[in-house]
Amino acid sequence: MPPTRPLLLGHRGLSSKHLENSLEAFRAALAAGMDGFELDVQPSRDGVSLVLHDEDLSRTTKGSGQLRQMKVAELPLLKNGEPVPRLADALELPAKLINVELKGEPGWQQALATVEAAEALDRVLFSSFEHSEVLQLWAACETARCGFLWETDEALDLTAEELADLPAALWFHPPLKAVKARPELWAPYADRLALWGMKTPAEAKDLPFSPAVLIADGL
Repeated sequence: MPPTRPLLLGHRGLSSKHLENSLEAFRAALAAGMDGFELDVQPSRDGVSLVLHDEDLSRTTKGSGQLRQMKVAELPLLKNGEPVPRLADALELPAKLINVELKGEPGWQQALATVEAAEALDRVLFSSFEHSEVLQLWAACETARCGFLWETDEALDLTAEELADLPAALWFHPPLKAVKARPELWAPYADRLALWGMKTPAEAKDLPFSPAVLIADGL
């Protein structure tokens, strides 16, 4: 396969076939030939960076409650029977790249500390819809790779001037739908684009450029 192909990441792991944000889904993404995976993190009450998308536990675990209000020892099991993964557990997997999305705020301190403790900065890409979280993390660790996430409507409203004014090292994480609508806006930043919002990477095959990263639910 040509070296210019995008890195393929499983969105919350191989979430098309496995419970999202579980170690099972992350291992399945790697076993399927993906280069890594995207996951969501937020801290528990006792300061552990845990992998969960929602603030509430009820959708993907066997219990309920707010993750941030509970200690790790109090957490219910995931619906697949696994414990809620720690970010540290996910970092042990042999992924080329892990996109760590910061959910809500604050939470960057625990995530950064976990990645630094695992000596995994070189294979982690931090991102968030909360741009202040990204900028605080980046200020604390200049060598961290960081990106801004945008929802579709936000990405469609961006101007070329606004993108050009952002730091040259910052990654951009727009949804595929917005990039397809205005490929000429995003093409200059192809080497630091991580596109999401697709079931499979094939949905991006008609783009006139090759983005650095594609984040998909499956293959």
